Amino acid sequence: MQVDVDAVLPAKTQLSSSIKLADLTKLPAFEVVAVLECAGNRRDGLKAIKPVNGVIWGPGTASNSRWSGCRLRDLLVSVGVPKDLCHPFYSTPKHVEFAGFGDAKEDKHYASSIPLEWIMNPLNMVLVAYEMNGQPLTRDHGFPARIVAPGIIGARWVKWLKYIRVQDVESDSFYQKLDYKILPPMADAHNCTEFWPRFPALMELNIQSVICRPAPGEELQVGRPFEVQGYAFSGGGRAVDRVEVSLDGGKTWDLARIYTMQTKCKDGQRDWSAKQWAWTLWAYRIDHVPTGCTIACRAWDSGGNTQPSEAVWNYRGVMNNSVYKIKPPVRLESRL
Repeated sequence: MQVDVDAVLPAKTQLSSSIKLADLTKLPAFEVVAVLECAGNRRDGLKAIKPVNGVIWGPGTASNSRWSGCRLRDLLVSVGVPKDLCHPFYSTPKHVEFAGFGDAKEDKHYASSIPLEWIMNPLNMVLVAYEMNGQPLTRDHGFPARIVAPGIIGARWVKWLKYIRVQDVESDSFYQKLDYKILPPMADAHNCTEFWPRFPALMELNIQSVICRPAPGEELQVGRPFEVQGYAFSGGGRAVDRVEVSLDGGKTWDLARIYTMQTKCKDGQRDWSAKQWAWTLWAYRIDHVPTGCTIACRAWDSGGNTQPSEAVWNYRGVMNNSVYKIKPPVRLESRL
């Protein structure tokens, strides 16, 4: 893996380094539990409105893992990048581009970038990871090293790292410039080239919650108890403050129980220095399942954000976080 900062440092300090896995393990190790979500998670809900460009995922393209590695910040400092964000070096915006080994369909390789200032903030825990859940990365998960960018869409978590490059502009890769953007609803397959340059690349995840149980096809029985379960998370380190559940399709709401790794508020006061990167699990007990119920969930985060009542279509089919609804089959009597 090559780490290149030549383009942005003064000539006398230019440095480009070849980094091996053994070099990464010599830097201080950090661990973060974080959600990895594809920006196209729940794309099926947008396809239900009209066709979209992308693989039709349900709500299953999100996971929660324990990632270990060195901070990208520390790696960049080791090759000459100033660590003090007040340094004149940061007077103009800069970006860090990552590229992975292997061919890509729309470009010479898969590449993407994140603003340097975000990476250099130690609270943001951007890692060059070499372990997942206590084990070395497998090939499918990015061996020997990958980017882990908590709170940011999965498209920026580049695997099989080939190079890391500090530069004055964001990546000009297809996957940064012509993909993973929320285009306005008038953009489609015929005119999207007009809109790609006009809108920014996606970064932070949005507020999201999903019902995992009842699972598709799972029957409920009228009058019997049932526990609804799901996950919720938000981007940028924002905490999930609450999850609400409705049994009448969103007309009325009640609070679910949440289970989180985040330190809970005490007397309504929050530790604003603590960031939440992991998902929150939640559960809601139905004492007596009603007939014909439509179960819905929505989450609220520490920024006051919640999920919109209806999905907003976009051509690429990304960032669908509308209120999640299911209508499970309900039987009137138990089968003998």
